[in-house]
Amino acid sequence: MNKKRIFALIALLISLAYLYKSINLIELELALKTSSHEYLLVAFMLSVFTIILSSLRWYLFLREVQETSFRKTLRAFLSGYYLMTILPPSVGHIAKVKLVGGDYFKALSSLLIGLSTELVVVFLFALIFIGFLKIGILGLIIILVALIYEKGIYKALDSLLGFWEIFGLKGLVSTLRGYLERIHKGWSGAKENKAIFLLSFLLSVVIILLQVYGIIVVGKAFNLEISMKQALYGFLMSVLSASVSGIPAGFGANEFGLVLGIGTSTKATVTAFIYKFLFQYVYSILGAVLFYGALDEGGGYEGSTGQ
Repeated sequence: MNKKRIFALIALLISLAYLYKSINLIELELALKTSSHEYLLVAFMLSVFTIILSSLRWYLFLREVQETSFRKTLRAFLSGYYLMTILPPSVGHIAKVKLVGGDYFKALSSLLIGLSTELVVVFLFALIFIGFLKIGILGLIIILVALIYEKGIYKALDSLLGFWEIFGLKGLVSTLRGYLERIHKGWSGAKENKAIFLLSFLLSVVIILLQVYGIIVVGKAFNLEISMKQALYGFLMSVLSASVSGIPAGFGANEFGLVLGIGTSTKATVTAFIYKFLFQYVYSILGAVLFYGALDEGGGYEGSTGQ
């Protein structure tokens, strides 16, 4: 077992132990019995809108660089939820790109630029509402430089690879330079349409707010009042905790971070698990069905060489 898996296992055990200690079984039974199904239904609908808008953001950038359909983009996006349960999150993101077909690097670039605009919004929210000054400012600078001055970054990285090529490994470095060029080409093409580029930021704001409001609504289902600031803080801590832990799908770490944000209690723990089920884990199940369906059809994986 490698060090990353050991760290992920330790993170999982710590997260689950903390969550277990926060639960009172009597309060848990009462919370489940008195929960509001209407609020849970509203929360689920919010999650559906989140999926549709996230897929739409990817699709808008993707169609700027290659022929595609929203249906195939949505299927690939949903499949990613399943892939992130059996693979590390970053690998799951990369793997799902194959399902949209066409040029792999163009599809990957269009996905990354959409996620980058979402990260800008996340860091801005963190700065404005939470006060994560150092992390927020550093993150904003890095992403904005990549979004605005991508040509300069490409030239710098290409020159660096060219320098390494002098000292050997010409075949490997030449391949990496080819990949870098194709990613840069896809990235530049995806953001060329300024209207779509700006729309992506608006979609990202809505996507984040839907998820944050979803936390509030799920809390209401269990008679737990959560403020907007608490929900935003819980959302950010959930993302951070899952990212650092390396646990597939972030199970346990997602809920641990969310509870830290909204406050430790039995109702908060129930809210965290139900929220993540409605906004993520249920789509892992659907994603598995779509993923293996795509494999049976030969969609994406057999139909795309990435050339």
